[in-house]
Amino acid sequence: MNLAKRLLKAEALTPEELAPALHRQKKHRGFLAKHLLDLKLIEPEKLAKFVHSCPPPPRTLEDTGLPQIFLAQLLLKHSFFREVIIPQDMALDLRLSQHLVEQLLEYLKNQNYLYVSPRDGITSKSQMTMRMRYSLTDKGRAHAEQCLEGSRYVGPAPVPLEDYWDWVEAQTIHQVQVSQQRLQEVFVDYVVPPGLFNKIGPAINSGRSIFLFGPSGNGKTLMATSIGRAFEDSVYIPYALYLYGQVVQLYDEVNHQPVPPRPDGPAHDPRWVLCRRPMVLAGGEMTEDALELKFNPILKYYEAPHQLRANNGVFIIDDFGRQKVTPRQLLNRWMYPLETRQDFCCLHTGQQFAVPFDQLIIFSTNLNPYSLADEAFLRRIRYKIFVGYVSPEQYVEIFRRACREFHIEFDLEIVRDMMTRYYVMSARPLCACHPRDILENLVDRAQYFGQKPQLTSQDLDYVCQTYFVKPMGINDYDAIGEEPKAMV
Repeated sequence: MNLAKRLLKAEALTPEELAPALHRQKKHRGFLAKHLLDLKLIEPEKLAKFVHSCPPPPRTLEDTGLPQIFLAQLLLKHSFFREVIIPQDMALDLRLSQHLVEQLLEYLKNQNYLYVSPRDGITSKSQMTMRMRYSLTDKGRAHAEQCLEGSRYVGPAPVPLEDYWDWVEAQTIHQVQVSQQRLQEVFVDYVVPPGLFNKIGPAINSGRSIFLFGPSGNGKTLMATSIGRAFEDSVYIPYALYLYGQVVQLYDEVNHQPVPPRPDGPAHDPRWVLCRRPMVLAGGEMTEDALELKFNPILKYYEAPHQLRANNGVFIIDDFGRQKVTPRQLLNRWMYPLETRQDFCCLHTGQQFAVPFDQLIIFSTNLNPYSLADEAFLRRIRYKIFVGYVSPEQYVEIFRRACREFHIEFDLEIVRDMMTRYYVMSARPLCACHPRDILENLVDRAQYFGQKPQLTSQDLDYVCQTYFVKPMGINDYDAIGEEPKAMV
């Protein structure tokens, strides 16, 4: 039950008194409690009784925000795959308290969908209650099959969409501040150009979108993922959402990393998982369909799109401009969400509804920004940060650290000689990714010859010849036995 419903149920506010805060929240977004206090509609001491630090466990079936018939059918679907139904096990599967599960079991028993089979050796009534077992009747099994035909979702009980809205707003990433010290900690293993922290820090703390652009191989993806790791706090994410009788599976083990709750912390609704702030990364494989609810016609429930899984966290679009969805399609799709922090999704039945759009979006590309987006969209991306080639001093430091990682003795003179021959003389820019790539090839060469990797001029020269591409003329193609081709 979300904050608005809790206030109304307790008669702390009337619908008329609550209306201005709800209107203000719809217009400006943010946590309802803040709007109530800003408008002075309720005293802070009184409001504190209704604001929780975590989603509270539902005490009644009504508190779940779900229809009792839906929960009963979900329990039946779980029961279909079991010979014996034990309340304790079903409570773990549904992520509901045992006393709520027992109420559902009693309801199903009265409908003749279940029958009771107590265990042998039980003498007292308390033992019977603790060790009660159930099984499906023929009528119950037939009804469970019908329920599975309607939807094959068999998982934890979902959370109503309005409750999800409430907690996304309460946990918004727009209110999180990353300190300079924390930023230096997550980048401690990397060589960061001077002054870049002063650009990244304000961009992160703004909670607005960031556009990282510049030549390939200079750490834009690494920078984006490091920003995602800079957030230290945790948020609650539901296993699934319930809306208009449909289920949307939200929790994803790939993008959501659970953390253990504090031993001394309050108990929370087990339908929610305490996780690190999500970090969702989508590359060239992303399609336009990945931004919409995905309905499985066989399982008959939905999978959440990328941006919904990334709520309260970081959404990285790597290699922007190389996705299967065109930049124009993506930008047009997100023009409104970036401005209002809410998105719209559509069910296969045609029902449309609003969902929170609360994430730090990072676009990373090595293409010209103006070839990807027009001025209207670039204006909505508040921070554009150029990540260029590294300096000779930074290149040497990156090479030094890479040698330490590969357990190779570093030799400054050999590296400087290689830089002169393969960079200065060839007018080749210094890329941050080159030292690691070169040393990996050096290790591959040493393993082939059964030797210990060493940084020698000869070995480094062989590696560079196979790593860098030399511009070839017609005579060069003749030398390797290929048909001469006209050079463009």
